[in-house]
Amino acid sequence: MSGRRSARLAALRATLALLAMGWTAGCHTPVDSGDRHYRAGDLLGAIERWRASGDPELAPRIAAVEAELAARADGYIANARQYENEGRLAESVLDYRLALTLRPDDDATLDHVQQLARALALERAALLDSYRQVRAQGDLEAATAALERLRRLDPFEPAYETEQRRLKAAIAAQWQRQQERARAQRLTEVESLVEAGRLAFGAEQLETALDLWRRALLIDPENERVQAYIARAERQLASLDRLREQPEESE
Repeated sequence: MSGRRSARLAALRATLALLAMGWTAGCHTPVDSGDRHYRAGDLLGAIERWRASGDPELAPRIAAVEAELAARADGYIANARQYENEGRLAESVLDYRLALTLRPDDDATLDHVQQLARALALERAALLDSYRQVRAQGDLEAATAALERLRRLDPFEPAYETEQRRLKAAIAAQWQRQQERARAQRLTEVESLVEAGRLAFGAEQLETALDLWRRALLIDPENERVQAYIARAERQLASLDRLREQPEESE
């Protein structure tokens, strides 16, 4: 019994709550309802309800809100035209549609935004194909430019942001590989110069060896082995210079 009684009480409370909501809603006049819509940002709804009240004293208020609504619509259209001129078509379509919510009977704007939406779809498809092609070819510079055009055309597409992160990672990896290849090439060149210097040193061509090793050190300034070779060659050249400067002993 207690379970049935609880269920009945719950149902009664729900019924009373619904009745109370209906009574409260019914107590609101069209003026109050219009005020609520205006505070919520629904200017068209506010005007509609104020007009339904038939209160002539609301005419100035209706005219003021109509002017506000017209100003908002004009602002959206001005922004939409600016975006359209800049090639930011998705943003342009959005603002044109916002203007249409305020001017639903604006057939000219409706026709234009429909044409613009079709142009947006075609351009987006073409740019996406272009991006995929250069990306597949490994041309990351061209891919970056294509993706930037896509994001400018439609900044609302989350997939483009995800792809941009992937592209940045690919560019970083490519740069790392390039650095590693350049480093390997430098090391190969250094070893070639070092070996040539050793051959020259062995042939007692000290100045040639020193020149070769100094060139190697310019490529790899931290190479301690090359530094040691240079120091050794410089010491030997200094010793030879001192010997040349000593006067010959008379017989």
